[in-house]
Amino acid sequence: MSSEVDKAASSDVTTEPAHRATVLFVRMWAIAHILHLLIAERNALNTPWNIAVVALAIAVLLRPEAGPLFAILLVAQVIEHTVEMPFSPDHWALVALVNLAILLTMLVGRSTSLETIAKAFPTARTLLLIAYAAAALSKWNTTFLDPVTSCANAIAGLVTFGLAGPLAESHVVNYGALATESLIFLLLVIPRTRTWGVLLGLAFHFSLSASPIIVVGDYTSTVYALFFLFLRPEVIGRVLDRTSSWAGRSAVVRDARRRPPVTAVLAFVVLGFGGHVLGPVPLATLYVLEQFYFVPVLLATALAVREQRADGSGRRLRLGRIQLLHVPVLLLALVWVLNPYLGLRTTGTNTMFSNLRTESPDPNHLFMPSWRVTDWQDDMVTLVSSTDPELQAGADNDLAVPLVALRRIAMDRPGLEVTGVLHGETVTFGSEKAQTELEPLPAWQYRLFLLRPVSTTDAPFCPQG
Repeated sequence: MSSEVDKAASSDVTTEPAHRATVLFVRMWAIAHILHLLIAERNALNTPWNIAVVALAIAVLLRPEAGPLFAILLVAQVIEHTVEMPFSPDHWALVALVNLAILLTMLVGRSTSLETIAKAFPTARTLLLIAYAAAALSKWNTTFLDPVTSCANAIAGLVTFGLAGPLAESHVVNYGALATESLIFLLLVIPRTRTWGVLLGLAFHFSLSASPIIVVGDYTSTVYALFFLFLRPEVIGRVLDRTSSWAGRSAVVRDARRRPPVTAVLAFVVLGFGGHVLGPVPLATLYVLEQFYFVPVLLATALAVREQRADGSGRRLRLGRIQLLHVPVLLLALVWVLNPYLGLRTTGTNTMFSNLRTESPDPNHLFMPSWRVTDWQDDMVTLVSSTDPELQAGADNDLAVPLVALRRIAMDRPGLEVTGVLHGETVTFGSEKAQTELEPLPAWQYRLFLLRPVSTTDAPFCPQG
């Protein structure tokens, strides 16, 4: 009898930290959904799907153990992402892939319990590694490594309001960014260094979102949640205890905890729709709230890791066994990040702010080849003039646009006229008799693939995608 009691007690000790860790992931994942849509829509939600996702995510924050509610949130996000396509940023596609993996796990296991959700964590970890490998890999190009043209240097000068000075014009920034992203990936891959990879990743992404000038808190919140999957549950428990203690000292938090539903409804209304009538005020408020989330989590994690190392309780965390049903999701993620090198989509493929150019005639990657399965990146139109203000601005800045991108724009903007140079010949595209017609794209191509403009000169050009 005592043996059975001992086994039960031992089981409780081992499962309770895992339970708390899963609850924290669910909450952090809900926050990532909320921040993405509030930032993307500038606190002015305007479609049934983005409204539904934010409302559901807030409900999940209040009831993180309500598995069916969490499942509905994941379904809503996948639908919202599909409706939003092809204008889907890097992290939103990553979120959708993780959600697909969790939903498949729930479907096959016929359960929405926290234990079932945790079975998808090995795949979620691998998805982050694929995305992070793609982000680091994309920066190994000649343009990013040149401080004059590098997005890293341009962003450093911008977010510091010029205070970075000569540092922003040196190799320190771009080489440092490349080394940091590559190191985070390597540290996460190696079991004994995963904790350091998490700490470095949290610190690095906090530094990117600390400035209000460049709004990337949506990406930061996404990787924050996924980084925590690389920590042992015991460490996460210490983070939870410490952040809860800190939050309990705040009168504002205590008031919010007294009536959670009221707080949730007010936050949903003000932050979700305030942008329609209050201008930048809700966005500024959201930025402040982000920092009250990112900073305590970062500090509490660093302290928890230090305590773990001090008492010698640290153990390696394995990636875990990937279920066969998740293999298609991982293959989809791999193809997604290889899109630029396959001659396909060049935006939202985890190449953000990388200066990567795979288009003809001058791909700039140091060693990655271009395995062209289409000619979409070969037919580049150097803009000369246009009736569209955005394309005219592109012409003024010596940009070239893939022909398929012009075909997409023409579908959305009837009456579009564009003059450009294609394969050495000046061509005027439009609907008039003397003009070349821009043929509509097939529906599947319109929905899936989005190609960015590129610079035709050595002038700095830093597209987010």
